[in-house]
Amino acid sequence: MGLVGYLVEATDGEVGAIDRRTYDGRQVLVADADGALLQVDVNSVERIDHRDHRVYLGVSRGDLRRR
Repeated sequence: MGLVGYLVEATDGEVGAIDRRTYDGRQVLVADADGALLQVDVNSVERIDHRDHRVYLGVSRGDLRRR
């Protein structure tokens, strides 16, 4: 199932959405509110809600790496 367009939620709030141009299936890159890309390690994903199109992380926004 593709995750492009899913919203990403860190433990301290929404990060952004998974972007088609940067999603490679192994690590997920998301665009945050100011247009910067954040790298998300797939091991930080706690759950995926396909009904609401959201990916929930077990880390804070500060734990994500800028790319």
